[in-house]
Amino acid sequence: MTRLKADAANDAQAVRHALQTITDAGRLPDDIAAILLSMLPAEDRSDAAAPPSSPPHPSPESDLFEEDTVPHAFTPSPTWPTQSGDVPAAPIAGPLPNGLSPTGPLPGVPPMPAAAQTGVMPPAGPRDTGASALPGFDTLKTRVDDAVLSDLIGEYRSLRQTRGGEASDDAGAKRGNMLDGLLGTYRSARFRSDAKRAVRDGATSGVTLGKLSDYSTQRAGIGSILRDRFILDTEIGRGGMGVVYSAVDRRRLEAGSAQPYVALKLLNDDFRSNSNALRTLEAEARKAQSLAHPNIATVFDFDRDKAEVFIVMELLTGKPLNRLLATSTGQPMPIGMIAAVLKGICAGLSYAHRNGVIHSDLKPGNIFVGDDRQVKLIDFGLATAGTVDGFDAGELQALTAAYASPEMFEGAPRDPRDDIYALGCIAYQLFMGFHPFAMKPANEAQAQGLVPEPVPDLDPAAWAAILSALHFDRQQRMTTVDAFAAAIFES
Repeated sequence: MTRLKADAANDAQAVRHALQTITDAGRLPDDIAAILLSMLPAEDRSDAAAPPSSPPHPSPESDLFEEDTVPHAFTPSPTWPTQSGDVPAAPIAGPLPNGLSPTGPLPGVPPMPAAAQTGVMPPAGPRDTGASALPGFDTLKTRVDDAVLSDLIGEYRSLRQTRGGEASDDAGAKRGNMLDGLLGTYRSARFRSDAKRAVRDGATSGVTLGKLSDYSTQRAGIGSILRDRFILDTEIGRGGMGVVYSAVDRRRLEAGSAQPYVALKLLNDDFRSNSNALRTLEAEARKAQSLAHPNIATVFDFDRDKAEVFIVMELLTGKPLNRLLATSTGQPMPIGMIAAVLKGICAGLSYAHRNGVIHSDLKPGNIFVGDDRQVKLIDFGLATAGTVDGFDAGELQALTAAYASPEMFEGAPRDPRDDIYALGCIAYQLFMGFHPFAMKPANEAQAQGLVPEPVPDLDPAAWAAILSALHFDRQQRMTTVDAFAAAIFES
């Protein structure tokens, strides 16, 4: 930055142009380029452009990367022939960059083979496929990225070293914190770039990730690094209690995995100070970890990083069911899709109930449908709410009113039949294209005496199962998911 600012004081426009050029060429990540540009002094547009007759100004880009530049190994002679005749070329005046002689051998570069004619390029021989062959473009680009990042980190580390009494000075401490934040940003950019390359190119032999030390204290957000392992990449959803991000898992990168991404659910800021909410989130992770089923999203771990509390889950591809329903509002889904979705929901929910876990927030937004129609139940966020002393999910407004049973509004103990009421609402939406009670909460629908419109051409046994699941009285409701599935698919 010291060199950049010094050059920018002379010609800010040239420095900005050089940074933009190497960014467009893929030699510098976009987010780091934005940081560098923001640190430069404001561009002075009052300076007049240099007259055309003036000698060319040295390029700031060549100044920045001159140390790593290797001059071309071939130097033409003054009598180099041209197509128009034997007109001698102008002799090369002065030394080459880095003080090299225009005609002498280059340090560390093998001499060119002798040519039959002075000043004429020797004929091309067989292409060298040995160790001396140039690496591919992607390899070169990766090396340039690593060199740029490492050099920037090195300069900032040197700036951060304590000078005199700076450590006790408030201004010095503030400056150190700013450098910490920039170091963390550079580091996360490196990991996110490695992860995208792993997805694009498939499994790798592993990535070295210990080059850039992190001194920063990050807030949770895109680019943050949690537990020195998970780098938040993009926000992919929000629920009643948490925000979900896709994140790069450094351990997977180190192992050379072709899928280095996971999903991280962080507790919302509104609930961070609620100790009961923290216990509920932890209980969710522990319970969900015990559920190993193809129709339930895998939960890997529960962890904390300072004030951040999060759950690590598998990252799913596809669409949540609520988005699929939104594309055909008022119209039933194709019968093949209905069967695939309902079978997946019933299989996962039945397995959870047999293992003593009640979802308690079953809704289309918590049902993920993959591109291959594989169904996954996600976000068991309230599954253990009833077991945490003194905690009521309703206090956090985490219930989804249109799919919660009447008993949940009354604060009754959790029961598998709460999930069955939500299952009835979802099945009705699949068959009809709209909610059985026009998205009204169950207690309001009950008070108004609403009844669902019959599903045309549906087998009477299947319709009876849906009506039973939608009953406002828990005691009159169907008792098991298996019974509901049997009535739907065996009738």
